[in-house]
Amino acid sequence: MATARPDLLSTQTLPAALTATGTMGTGETVLFAVVALLCVACAIGLLVSRRAVTAAVNMIGVMIGLAILYMANEAPFLGVVQVVVYTGAVMTLVLFVVMLVGVGGDEPVVGTGGRVGRAAMVAAALGFALLVGAVVARTVFPTPRGLVDSAAATPGYLAVVLFGEHVVTMELTGLLLIVAATGALTLTHRERIRAKITQRSLMLDRMKAYKNTGAHPGQKTMTGVYAATNAAAAPALGADGEAVEEAVPRVLRVRGQALDLAEVSPELAAAQRSGEITGRMDASVGQSGMASMPGAAAPAVVQPLAAPALEAGTPQDDPVGTAQDEPAALPTDAKEESK
Repeated sequence: MATARPDLLSTQTLPAALTATGTMGTGETVLFAVVALLCVACAIGLLVSRRAVTAAVNMIGVMIGLAILYMANEAPFLGVVQVVVYTGAVMTLVLFVVMLVGVGGDEPVVGTGGRVGRAAMVAAALGFALLVGAVVARTVFPTPRGLVDSAAATPGYLAVVLFGEHVVTMELTGLLLIVAATGALTLTHRERIRAKITQRSLMLDRMKAYKNTGAHPGQKTMTGVYAATNAAAAPALGADGEAVEEAVPRVLRVRGQALDLAEVSPELAAAQRSGEITGRMDASVGQSGMASMPGAAAPAVVQPLAAPALEAGTPQDDPVGTAQDEPAALPTDAKEESK
């Protein structure tokens, strides 16, 4: 009877990622490299992301990569549980709660760290990578033995361990998920304190304010109508020719950054102080004099008449030029010379 070589391991106890000699093949190496790179990229995105939704999506990517590695090492149950339970249930529920409740706070427009901070982070990351590489290079790994106790990786045995030895942990995890779902529903379906603001309610409020205080219900005059500037801090001109200070945004007025007429147009301010320019409300405007309206009669429109020569049809004055083809009559002296 032939005996098995001691340097070869039984393929029944080896994971799918290893060959019969206990080493990784080319395909398994490429698979591990690609999946590991994606997991590391998603993990970095999880750490540096500023939005909770983006962090949750990156965490889902890490979990899917781990599930692929589990399946490559002949642990399909762990891979399926990783996808169904963690990725498909836990992280999806977390993502659903985050998107349902909303992320509070404004996103920063620019980065909070300067050049020194970013350089320090890059240097620390490179140092950590070199340290890990040096430790891995000097570590002596034992010969892979495969799944010697493969019977312990069956779903039945895992169920006994999870719901026998760790039953309290499983119950607390389920309770946490229920509390998260209940909290999300409570936050999104809270009782409304005041009535919902609609376009009709806003219109009624503006008309009520106009009735009580005289506040104009329409839009304010746009800013920057002076020819000297188009800055938002410049007041607009009203229908009476005066500056409308309310047209400047309230933030600028509170800060004292609003421009007055003298700063925008010194010449116009000087003319207004001297009395050369008055508001249109004080000026007298005459009546239009149009038909069926009081006031002076409308000015008569005089239509210029055609010249008598044009009315007689003289060829020399023909504007169209129809008589230019006929030869003009020669003078008497020219006729005698031609003879």
